[in-house]
Amino acid sequence: MPTTNSPSVKMPTEEVLEINDIQGNSLAGFNKDFQMFLFLKIHDRTNTKAWIHDITPHIATVAEVLMFNNLFRTLRNRRKSDPQGLVATWLNIAFTYEGIQKLVSETDANQFSAGDPFRIGMPARAGLIGDPSDPTSAGHPNQWVVGGTDSNKYPDILLIIASDDPAHLNAEVTRIKSTLAALPQLSDGTRGLEIILEQPGATRPDQPGHEHFGFKDGISQPGVRGRLSKTTNDFLTPRLIDPKVPEAARYAKPGQPLIWPGQFVLGYKTQRDDDPIQPQKPLKLSPVWTKNGSFLVFRRLRQDVPAFWKFMQQTAAKLAQKPGFANMTAELLSAKLVGRWKSGAPLMRTPNADDSDLANDSLANNHFFYDVDTPKLPLVTLPDYPGDNFPQATKSSFGAVCPFAAHIRKVNPRDLQTDVGGASHTLTRLILRRGIPFGAPLSDPLHTTAAELTEERGLLFVSYQTSIENQFEFLSRHWANSDKKPPPSGGHDPIVGQKQGQGSDRTRNFQLLGTDDSTETIETSIDWVIPTGGGYFFAPSIKALKEVLG
Repeated sequence: MPTTNSPSVKMPTEEVLEINDIQGNSLAGFNKDFQMFLFLKIHDRTNTKAWIHDITPHIATVAEVLMFNNLFRTLRNRRKSDPQGLVATWLNIAFTYEGIQKLVSETDANQFSAGDPFRIGMPARAGLIGDPSDPTSAGHPNQWVVGGTDSNKYPDILLIIASDDPAHLNAEVTRIKSTLAALPQLSDGTRGLEIILEQPGATRPDQPGHEHFGFKDGISQPGVRGRLSKTTNDFLTPRLIDPKVPEAARYAKPGQPLIWPGQFVLGYKTQRDDDPIQPQKPLKLSPVWTKNGSFLVFRRLRQDVPAFWKFMQQTAAKLAQKPGFANMTAELLSAKLVGRWKSGAPLMRTPNADDSDLANDSLANNHFFYDVDTPKLPLVTLPDYPGDNFPQATKSSFGAVCPFAAHIRKVNPRDLQTDVGGASHTLTRLILRRGIPFGAPLSDPLHTTAAELTEERGLLFVSYQTSIENQFEFLSRHWANSDKKPPPSGGHDPIVGQKQGQGSDRTRNFQLLGTDDSTETIETSIDWVIPTGGGYFFAPSIKALKEVLG
């Protein structure tokens, strides 16, 4: 950890987090290359509660995951390569509302709000978040491989198993299956708890950290406030900005805003709309045993990679024939749609060409604003760090550099005024993302083989938040799926956005500003990202697993 001087900026008092009671993937993040998602259905309450009781000691906590991640990071920084042989395998668990209903009393289950998306379930909310209304469409809940309208495919439990090594992952999956097989046999011959889907996920071996369109993923994550102990500077999220500057009260590092933990885990102070620093009281716990738990959103998103890159090639060629767009290429057009180059370098800091050095600098690759020139921030003493010597981002209010509807601008407008208020309002909408790709990558998206096209590929999207409606659903419904919000109007989010409304027209539009200030609107009716499964889950605390669900 870096050393700091005595702060001269008034810092808010942050609470100590109960990291031994919170499941590890939420606040710490597994960060594993190999994962398995097991979806289970409950047929017998007694057997299931006994099984939960037995596996609870195997559930990874924030404390355990943090300890390993810090050790791994320390060794990698010193050795300049990943430490060989350092392996951990983690397990976390979450429940749909229907799963919880089968395990607790009716009174307890009814304490979850009747109008809450968690209780209603994702299939019933699919139309609201823009999923296709045509029952024959691959993206309609009727067609989902898990979590849709087919009760046989609707899970009660989600297990996430993650490891640094595929052999260790397989061994843990085998162990879990053996615990299910060991449950007492019921009169109908079943064990009372069955796996209805096994969904593997893995980082791309050819491009670790990149999703299947080829872009580096997971760069922009909020910093979560909170202490690990009462020891000075023992924060969940390391503080790397010089404490003598005002920004140190708002950011953990350049580009990483600090968010109160109650936005992601129940029972803690939450973010205020009108103040980026001072918190407000925790959300009401209902039921009371939901403390230290999080709501988990899962989406199985298939990606049509050939269609995406075919569109980029054809559209870029047409745009290059027009004044103001002579420099347009498929790579630049795709970067305009995402807001970053494939390496992860942000357009706001390198508008004309990709920069892998910038992309690999975690203290620079997310440091930019849209509405003002971005100042360079002084940091604490960091051995071996040469400093952020890349060109700083300059004001681009009119979207000439990063378009209004670019994916990263749509879901996080940063310093911009929006339809719901100022920049502080945006902080209350942020989520923690813990997704991982699935399926084999394509060697060449524009020249695919028949065998490659028979296999699905995409993203297993996972997010943690304390309000599905005000965080995940808000980002999807109100911003990504709108061609006008957040203002100024610039089109739909071209990556994850879906056209609003229940009609069959799926056409989305996206506006680009040329070097001569001319505007071009591009359109597509093809969904490059197709929902093929999903669900709203609750990831309870270790205590709740022991004393309530188990």
